Amino acid sequence: MTRRALALLLVPLLVVALGAAVSALLGLGLVLFGIATVLVLIDSRSAPGPAAVHVERRADRLFSVGAANPVTLSVRAPHTATLLLRDDAPAAMLASAQYLSLHGAGERTYTLTPRARGESTFGHVHVRSTGPWGLGTRDFRAGEPLTVRVDADISAVRVYEALARRGQLEELGVRTLRRHGEGTEFERVREAVPDDPLRYINWRATARTGRLMATELSPERDQPVIACLDHGRLMGVGAGPLTKFDHAINAALLLLHVALRTGDRAGLVAFADGVTATVEPRTGRAQLRRLLDAIAPLQPGEIESDYAAALTEVRVRQRRRALIAIFTDIVDRDQAAALIGQCTLLRRRHLPLVITVRDPAVVDIARSRPRTAAQVYARAVAAGIDADRADALRLLRAGGVDVIDADARTLSPRLVNRYLELKRRAAL
Repeated sequence: MTRRALALLLVPLLVVALGAAVSALLGLGLVLFGIATVLVLIDSRSAPGPAAVHVERRADRLFSVGAANPVTLSVRAPHTATLLLRDDAPAAMLASAQYLSLHGAGERTYTLTPRARGESTFGHVHVRSTGPWGLGTRDFRAGEPLTVRVDADISAVRVYEALARRGQLEELGVRTLRRHGEGTEFERVREAVPDDPLRYINWRATARTGRLMATELSPERDQPVIACLDHGRLMGVGAGPLTKFDHAINAALLLLHVALRTGDRAGLVAFADGVTATVEPRTGRAQLRRLLDAIAPLQPGEIESDYAAALTEVRVRQRRRALIAIFTDIVDRDQAAALIGQCTLLRRRHLPLVITVRDPAVVDIARSRPRTAAQVYARAVAAGIDADRADALRLLRAGGVDVIDADARTLSPRLVNRYLELKRRAAL
């Protein structure tokens, strides 16, 4: 029933109320109420129903966690139809709009932001159709259920590719790898430019051509880059709208994509109290899909992470020197000491790099000015967590471990820049 119908029914009800004082109005009011009710019922029956209204939902079968994923409702209906649509979207996703209005045929698009990875199912689309007089309504369901898979957010990979094609990676905070003459593998001999170091001048080519020539080297390729993803208890802690594990996945995927793009081999080891997934380091475009498929079922659990089990597996399986990027979280000195021991063993052949996700909310609370008793308690807890974590990270660095600790916003560009710098210095 619409507001117009309520207003129409209110008039005879007022007449009936006045009939308490003037008896002649009582009968008139009842007659008017009956007429209004019949009009509403007729209008409801005249509203387009499921036979006249067809709704089709269009959306990718693969959603990205933490990103706004578009969903389009395409409607075929009479041009006079007035419709209100509500999609039965998964409850775990945040919708940009709950209701969508439409007059006649057309399309309406809204977005859904998933908060967790895994499979989710849409129900039907609920439709409210209004009659031609704007009095009655008709409710029914349309469309078909749809199951989608929520995966890691690869929007950063798409942005990286777009900016790389335009030569604008600086907008992402990434410094480009190539500098004239730097690297370990011969690429070409070219005419020297003013900023070429003297050690790269090719005197033989200079004598032959009569022009100052330089040797250009490129970074070595086909080197393994392995992301070790911890999905133990600590990685299930929230850092903004996503968990630390989800942020780690996003950063790891961008790192591995850049490695593949550079010509290196990208691999994966996931672990909690033991190794839970592995992807052998390979090159090629299909490798990113293999990595996504391996990551998809992983969720942080309520178990302590076992660095020894995971990194021993890496040492046994990976004989060739590799960059081992360990995505984890450190909260105390005991954890730091255990990780130092494993990184010391890794350094005999590999280059370990520890990556941790900082939660800016904890830092903000620790530095806030409390006004209530509850805020004083929250600040004390946050300050203790922040201090213990900072102490553990200092211990890691003092133990010779290379560490990147950043919030989710700056983590990916800092990690990619570190990788590119290692490539530039031929540290792998």
